[in-house]
Amino acid sequence: MLTYTFFFNKLVDKKTVILHAIMGVIIFYFIFHPLTMVVYWYEFNAEPLTFTSFFNVLNHRIEHSFSYRMLDMSLIFMLMGGITGLIFGLYKLNNKKLNKHIQLLNNDLIKLINQGENQFVELKSSVRYDFRQKITNLDLEVVIAKTIVGFMNAKGGKLIIGVNDDGEILGLEKDFKTLKQQNTDGFEQKIYEIISKYIGKEYCFYCTVYFHQLDKKAICVVVIDEVAEPVYLSKGKDTLFYIRAGNSTKPLTIKEAFHYIKMEKGS
Repeated sequence: MLTYTFFFNKLVDKKTVILHAIMGVIIFYFIFHPLTMVVYWYEFNAEPLTFTSFFNVLNHRIEHSFSYRMLDMSLIFMLMGGITGLIFGLYKLNNKKLNKHIQLLNNDLIKLINQGENQFVELKSSVRYDFRQKITNLDLEVVIAKTIVGFMNAKGGKLIIGVNDDGEILGLEKDFKTLKQQNTDGFEQKIYEIISKYIGKEYCFYCTVYFHQLDKKAICVVVIDEVAEPVYLSKGKDTLFYIRAGNSTKPLTIKEAFHYIKMEKGS
């Protein structure tokens, strides 16, 4: 069944491209070719352009365009039309595949959100905007950093921002308004600033930031890789160690951290 579906999709893809190429040939041969001949005629003749003269010239040029004497020119226009149609067909096909890929990613993301928080998924409403106090709260940045450290010290995971604990899609608009650059680029920069400030610049390479549209709202997904060495959070003079345990991020004491690192990190 899978093989049949694969070959069917390939056949549909080829059909789409071929149909666009044929349409290109038809349009260039039957429309652009005669119109070009009309333009050339007016360019090389001093007759003024009027409504009546245009249709007289068009009628004459159409007959001339499709005559045997214009075979070479006709072939050139057909070739141009075929190439143009082929390009549009490939563009449409690639655009269709891209939209389908985005839809699949969104469906997977919705499933993750519906499953709720677990060892590999954390949901956060925002990075800086406090929905309870309705103000900018920079302490929330530390919470984001803790979550990232916890995933790095465990098996990695996904931090989904713009979704509350109940799975409600809140979006990033409130967060955008707290940034100098109020868009996804500014938001991504802020994520990496948080990592650099509280964890270390070198750990930015272990995180990849993506953006998706759900319910017409932008949300952010930070994919966090596991790090082989212990990762710490620095806050002022304090150096803290966190791990991801179940559906939450937990701090460890020095003794607990030493024992965990010895068991999990092979130190």
